[in-house]
Amino acid sequence: MVAEAQKNRAATASAIERLKAQAAANQKLVSQVGGAVQRIEKRTEERVEKAVEQVAGEAAATMTANLDASNERAERIIAATAKLEARQLWSAAAAMCLALLPVVVVVAGLWMGIAGLITGAQWALDVDGSVWLGIGRWLVVAVDLAGAGYALLASARWVVGLVETWSGRGMPKWPSWRKR
Repeated sequence: MVAEAQKNRAATASAIERLKAQAAANQKLVSQVGGAVQRIEKRTEERVEKAVEQVAGEAAATMTANLDASNERAERIIAATAKLEARQLWSAAAAMCLALLPVVVVVAGLWMGIAGLITGAQWALDVDGSVWLGIGRWLVVAVDLAGAGYALLASARWVVGLVETWSGRGMPKWPSWRKR
């Protein structure tokens, strides 16, 4: 029994030694694995940094290209807007001329009527004592005044018609529930 206990003790001591050796080997392996993990982490960090730099460079290049394209589109839009503004300016000038045309016609008609009245009266009075010549000339002046008056009336009616047409098209119509 003593021999068997010694044998068991020797086997236990041998097992302990082997476990210690195994623990040392495991500790060495863990140390090596830890170093390998650190190296892998370092390499991974370097690769990630390189990838991030590369992606950032590509993103910057793409963003610059997109920005350039946007600037070109904006310049084209600005140029088109300038053309439209120039066309609108000419359209506004033409509309203003068309709006002033009736006024000019009426004013010119009044001016010509007054000038015709003055000139006709001078002409009718310059008869050198001939009664029939005076009567004839005053009849001509009266007919001319009647024609000028009718022309003025027709011009005024034309202007009124234009104003009614323009106000009917261009002015907004309020809904019936919104009348003031």
